[in-house]
Amino acid sequence: MFLDIGVSRASLDRIATEAGVTRGAIYWHFANKQELLTAICARVYDLHDGVVTRSCGEGGDPLQRLLDWGLEVIELFVRDEHTRQVYKIVVTRCEYTGEMQEALRLQQTMHDTMVANFRCAFEAVEAAGQLAEGWTAESASTTLKCFMSGMLDNWLRYDFDADVAKTYRACLRGLVESFRSKDDAPIAPGTALKGGMVSA
Repeated sequence: MFLDIGVSRASLDRIATEAGVTRGAIYWHFANKQELLTAICARVYDLHDGVVTRSCGEGGDPLQRLLDWGLEVIELFVRDEHTRQVYKIVVTRCEYTGEMQEALRLQQTMHDTMVANFRCAFEAVEAAGQLAEGWTAESASTTLKCFMSGMLDNWLRYDFDADVAKTYRACLRGLVESFRSKDDAPIAPGTALKGGMVSA
């Protein structure tokens, strides 16, 4: 119902009817729509938070970690329809007023975590002398954040297919490679991702 008609128009009574359960059964678990939306989002956010946190892990090449992270996010959206639907609700079907303020705070927390991890990774790149001339940790992390946020926003607003995902992968590789100093080894095409996923 959130996806079909938007959060503001989907009452708990209507949700109960569509789910084939009593109104009391819904209210036994959720006092209001905010609690229901939070429960739906928490399952997806926990998964995404685990992916985001890995972008600032220790050891190895920090730029490669960032590339692996971005490619993993793209793969998540390609293969997991439930994740796409939940994010589509959050991005395109929710007005963040009144009781929905808590959902906005949850989204802001995820955003702040992503920004902090990007900054951490690029500070490591800069400290290692791997950052290309003209970039700073702040400008590089802001650019990557804008690319990822814009990419996912467009993906959720328009039903992009596997061909678009292929283009996004190529764009991401090119962007991350532009951050790398010419004196540093480039990221090889077709790099294998952790967990058996291939970035080609």
